[in-house]
Amino acid sequence: MRQHLLNGWLVAALIALVCLLGITAYMEVRKDLPRVACVRDRAVAGKRAAQSESCSTACCGSTNPNA
Repeated sequence: MRQHLLNGWLVAALIALVCLLGITAYMEVRKDLPRVACVRDRAVAGKRAAQSESCSTACCGSTNPNA
């Protein structure tokens, strides 16, 4: 009986760990999306004739040490 209870707690801990890792990965990707969009816009900016100032292009002027 004790082994069955411990196995249940182990499964619960593994599920919690997977959920926490998934949430962490989601938050990191969500935080990094503006930088990726900015890099993509910078590569395309030379091909555009006129480009309006927007939030995604304004970030290209700043330097990101994580890039």
